[in-house]
Amino acid sequence: MTGDPRALRSRRRLQDALRCLLEREELTEIGVSELCRAAGVHRTTFYGHYTSVGDVASDLYASWLDDVAEFPVAPSDTIDALAAHYLEATAAVLRSVTAERRTLRALLASEFSLDFRRRLQSLFDARIAAAIAHFRQRGLDAEFDDALGAAFVGGGFVGAVLLWVTSEEEDEDAFTRGILVHTPAWWPRLD
Repeated sequence: MTGDPRALRSRRRLQDALRCLLEREELTEIGVSELCRAAGVHRTTFYGHYTSVGDVASDLYASWLDDVAEFPVAPSDTIDALAAHYLEATAAVLRSVTAERRTLRALLASEFSLDFRRRLQSLFDARIAAAIAHFRQRGLDAEFDDALGAAFVGGGFVGAVLLWVTSEEEDEDAFTRGILVHTPAWWPRLD
């Protein structure tokens, strides 16, 4: 997608309008016309950025979960400090998912499920690749292929988040610890 400021504003308006509409309607009940009216954009503008309301939802929720997982990395952070940050970021993602389960379930049940999963996978593969680079800079000396490791952990993380979405579980901290237990042995652990 383009980085043009007008395009970014239009996408943001559509995403914000969708969020507001989702407070009172199900995702499957929201049409393009209704969303355009709520966002104050023309249908031509809409179709210049998205193909459907589900496409907006995929973009909105994938980038939102990626943002939830964000935290600042300081040069002075140790491997243990980074591991703690990543563990907290995982719990933050699960807490956010819990708050939006109804909509995320509708998105996963829609024709846009595959697109949403691909977007999540791409974002979290990149996030895990950055984590591995940070760990390496701080002395992680495990023997593994970084790209494969990022894909493996990123895919596992996305799979765990999707399992959380479809579960009835409520204890985000316990589930977070479960995710950590199932990460590869080279991923730094908190003692």
